[in-house]
Amino acid sequence: MRNLSRNTEAVADSLAAMIKRELTTSHSCSCHEGYLNSSDPNLITADDRMKLVDWCYDIVEHCRYSRETVASAMEMVDRFLGMPSNSVDAARVSDEALIDPSKFQLLTVAALYTSIKINEKVAISSDQFAEMCRHVYTAEEIEDMERTMLRGLSWRCHVPTAHQVGLSILSLLLPSVNISEVTWEFLVDEMKYLIELAVRDNYFSTQRASTVALAAILNAISDTRSTEERKVLGAFLRVTMECFDFDHPNQIAAARSKLQSSETLKFDVEDERSLDDSMKTFKVSNRSSAREIVRVISG
Repeated sequence: MRNLSRNTEAVADSLAAMIKRELTTSHSCSCHEGYLNSSDPNLITADDRMKLVDWCYDIVEHCRYSRETVASAMEMVDRFLGMPSNSVDAARVSDEALIDPSKFQLLTVAALYTSIKINEKVAISSDQFAEMCRHVYTAEEIEDMERTMLRGLSWRCHVPTAHQVGLSILSLLLPSVNISEVTWEFLVDEMKYLIELAVRDNYFSTQRASTVALAAILNAISDTRSTEERKVLGAFLRVTMECFDFDHPNQIAAARSKLQSSETLKFDVEDERSLDDSMKTFKVSNRSSAREIVRVISG
C-alpha cells in the first residue's frame, strides 16, 4: 500500500519515538490564537500567516518539492515565535517579526529555505533562493535569519510532522483492517489534503502534530462511503489511540471540528491569496489608517 508499512513493530516504535519527541518540543498551549493575538492591532494576524503559507505552497509546487516541506517550515516559524528563546538576538528578532510584516516574511522565507535543505534531495543555494524571491531579500539576509532562527530553536529542526505521524497511525491499522485498496488510498490522500489545510490555519499551530493527524484521519474515515468500513476503521483506531500518549479525546474532537471548518472555508479565500498577479505584492492586514504592503516573492 502506497506510503504505508506492514512492519507494525517498527512502526509502533517509530510512532512512540515521534510522540516522545513531540512532547519535548511541543509549543502547544490552551490559547487558540497562540502567538498571534487578534485583540492586539499591532501584531501580525492569522490571515497574514495564511497568505505566506500559500506562497510557500506555490514555491514548492514550482520547484516540484514535497508540500510537506512547507509543514516543516511553518512548524519552525511557529515554534520560534511561540516559545521563549535562549538567545537574546533570537528573542529580539522574534519580537520584531510579530509586528513587522517584512521581518515576518523574511523569517518564513528563511524557514522554507532551511526546510528544503533538510527535507529535499536537491537543495538550492541561498543565492538561487534570493533570486526566486525576486531579491526582495539578499542571500546574506536569508542566511542571517536562518542562523538566528536555528539558534532560537536550539538547532532542533527535525520535529515530526502531522503527515508522518498520520502515516504511522494508518500503517498500524493496515494489517488488522480488511478494506479495499481504493479506500486505503482515499484515506491516505484525504488525510494528506486535510493536514495541508491545517498548516494554513493558525489554530493548528497551537496543537500537537499527533492531534492534527488524528483529526485528519477521523475526518477522512467519516467521509468513506461504506458504513461497515467506517465502523471497522473507527473501532481499530480507538484501540490504537489507547496505546499511545495522544491528547485527550475532547482536544482531538475540537481539532476535528476546526478542521471541518477550515475545509469549508478553503474555497472562499482564493481572491485573497498571497500572490497578486498584477502587482506581485504581499498584502498584510490593516493595522493603522494605511494598509502596509510588502513586496511578494515569487518563483
